[in-house]
Amino acid sequence: MRLSLRPLLATVTLALTLAASAPALAQTPDDFVKTGHAQLETLLKQPASAQRDAQISSTFDQLVDYSELIKRCFKEHWTELDAAKQAEVSDLLKNIVRKNYKKNLARTLNYNVTYTGVRGTGNQVTVRTQAQSKINPRDPVVQIDYVVEGPANGPFHVVDIVAENSSTTMNYYRQFHTMLTDPAKGYPTVVQKLKDKIRALDAQP
Repeated sequence: MRLSLRPLLATVTLALTLAASAPALAQTPDDFVKTGHAQLETLLKQPASAQRDAQISSTFDQLVDYSELIKRCFKEHWTELDAAKQAEVSDLLKNIVRKNYKKNLARTLNYNVTYTGVRGTGNQVTVRTQAQSKINPRDPVVQIDYVVEGPANGPFHVVDIVAENSSTTMNYYRQFHTMLTDPAKGYPTVVQKLKDKIRALDAQP
C-alpha cells in the first residue's frame, strides 16, 4: 500500500498558518491564521540561514498540536498502542510533517490566500480560506480549511487541515486502520511505511 500523505496540498497549505509568535496571542481563530500567514511571509523573505530555519521549525512545533493531530490519525487504535509504540509513531509522524513542511514552505509565496469565514462554535472551529496560484491564475481555486482548537480568546492550535474537502487526519486514519486491522500487516507495517516515507523525502532534492 502506498502511503499517500497529500504532500502538496496538506503541507503547503499547512505552512500558511505558521508565524513567529503573535498567533498565540490572536483574539480570534481567523486572526491566528491571518497573522501566521503574514509573519511567515516575512520569515521567508529573510536570507536563508540555520537560525532562520530553526526559528521556522520551532514556530511550527508551537503552533501545531501534534498530540491531538496524531490521536486523530489513529482514533480508536491509539489506545491499542502501548506507550513505546505511541512514542515511536509520534516521532515518525512529526518527522514527516516537518520534512514535508520544510520542502514545500517556499511554495506558499506563490499563492494568494483569501479568508472566507469561520465555521462552528466552541473550542473547535474551522477557518475557511481559498488559495489561488500567483503563477497560474487560471488554475482552479483551492479550498483550504484549518481546524483550530482553543478557548474563545486563545491560545489556538491547528489540529487538522481539510484541503478540497479531504481531511489530513482522516486520510492518515483510513490508511492506518487498513493496516492495523489486517492480520498480515499490523503495527510493523505502519512503522515501515512511515520510515519509507521519511527515506523518500530525504532522497528528494
